Amino acid sequence: MEGVMVISRCSKAAGKKALREKVFSMDSQDTKIVKYAMKNNIRIQAANLENIRQIGEEAFMGCTSLNTVRLENLRKIDKRAFSGCSKLKKLHFPSSLYKIQSGAFQNNKRLQTVIFRKACGMRLLDSEVFSGCAGLRDIRFPGKLEEIGSRTFYKCVALSRIELPLTLKRIGKESFYQCGLNELELPEGLLEIGEGAFLKCKSLDYIYIPDTVQKIGKWAFHGCSRLKVLEINHDPAEIGEWITNKNCTIRCPEGSKMEAYARAYGMLVEYY
Repeated sequence: MEGVMVISRCSKAAGKKALREKVFSMDSQDTKIVKYAMKNNIRIQAANLENIRQIGEEAFMGCTSLNTVRLENLRKIDKRAFSGCSKLKKLHFPSSLYKIQSGAFQNNKRLQTVIFRKACGMRLLDSEVFSGCAGLRDIRFPGKLEEIGSRTFYKCVALSRIELPLTLKRIGKESFYQCGLNELELPEGLLEIGEGAFLKCKSLDYIYIPDTVQKIGKWAFHGCSRLKVLEINHDPAEIGEWITNKNCTIRCPEGSKMEAYARAYGMLVEYY
């Protein structure tokens, strides 16, 4: 293919030539891209990584012209591998993927769509993976996901709706801080909602907390200025300070610990 430089145990001269090419590809026998490999290369526009199993730390960080990436057999993406790739718009992850480390796609402000295949076995979506992706509108989660880390979708302001998988157990600290969510359905089976998990999600107006939730961290839904009702019909083992605003109504059973909590913070109470 014209314009493609294949890098496989290349010489220094070949490496310099690779930095001038617009399409990055690898020899079929190579399965890993080392850390910093193409960092801050502003010429590269596409990366054909169909045979790659692992992408190293900051391998494509700061590649501001990169707009197309093929990830067909990938298993692992290391820290900040594609951070600051401001022209990436769409990502399709294969079912072979099992790990994405923190900040892998951080601050990719034009990223709009992220699709994980349901068969993907990834259990943890690590911290800050999509933090600062202000244009992100559509995320389709892995079918076996159990935990979303801290600040994973921090300030994804265009993200208005999510469909969380039924396997999800934990939502980390500030996972969806200041996102544009206007509706939210938390799955049955969820155990923990972290500190500030939905802090300043100003378009939410109603939240139902599943009976399985045993911990709600402080400020979990605080700053959600349009939130009218937080409905919870059980008493979690642990509830942090100011989980929501004072003007939000807590809908709960009469005489419950949840009622006592709401009244202690001067919140409105409504019974079933």
